[in-house]
Amino acid sequence: MSLNRKLIEFRKMIRANQKKVIDSIIDDHSTNICVFCGESNNLTREHVIPQWVYDRCTRRTFITTTNNNTQTYNRTTVPACQDCNNSILGELERHLKHKFSAIDLRNEYFSDDDIDKIILWLETLEYKFHVLDLRRNLNKVQGSDYIPYIGQMPIAMFQGPMDQSPSKVFSNLRNALKTLSIKSKDSRHNSLCILHTTNPDFHFFHSTNNYIFIELAQYNVAFFYFYKQEFATAKEASTQAQEIVKTEYASTGTEQVNPGDAYGAPDLGVKQVHQN
Repeated sequence: MSLNRKLIEFRKMIRANQKKVIDSIIDDHSTNICVFCGESNNLTREHVIPQWVYDRCTRRTFITTTNNNTQTYNRTTVPACQDCNNSILGELERHLKHKFSAIDLRNEYFSDDDIDKIILWLETLEYKFHVLDLRRNLNKVQGSDYIPYIGQMPIAMFQGPMDQSPSKVFSNLRNALKTLSIKSKDSRHNSLCILHTTNPDFHFFHSTNNYIFIELAQYNVAFFYFYKQEFATAKEASTQAQEIVKTEYASTGTEQVNPGDAYGAPDLGVKQVHQN
């Protein structure tokens, strides 16, 4: 079966089982079902960030900004059935890796179909983070005392405004899954910034319901995607994304490339690529 046919079936499966999946996750945040289709058999561990993205390095970690605790990428997983994990999402990733390897963004650009698939991939990461943050407890915030009642609550309950209700958290989860069932991503194209990068290492940061940045150094490409915000032009999105990336790099002390590099933007190492 072709990848496009598999994605059609994937969207149908999500539409048919969305209520069952979301209700199960709300009733039991640690429920052991496929978080995409609701299947309870032949479950696997689906990595929230695919292992190939960070070269399968078991020491790589990311910081959860809500409590400032670190977690390794390789142990950050959610349950998914073999079909959703390996056959559908696995093939989507293999397709994208092939495209990333074959393209030289200095001379060419992704097709609209490829952009749709990149956006879908980034949206699956967002949905998995929503699920993950309901499955992880806040625990102890770095630098603060442990408060049992608060510490046992899901991280997701603390990632929005102070007055954010559980119903809003569950609504965000529901919408994130629903987004995966939408075929056309045309209206989202300007929200995706595709950048040529010369930085030597993988870099990632994410703000739930806001944006994701993922830098694939092995392919000289990086993606910044605004999950909700829409833009009249790609240039508007690029300007805002570059400022966020610059601030993030500065706050984490990320090593920057030589400003004189032929294809790296000064002080960033990433350069926006505009579609012709």
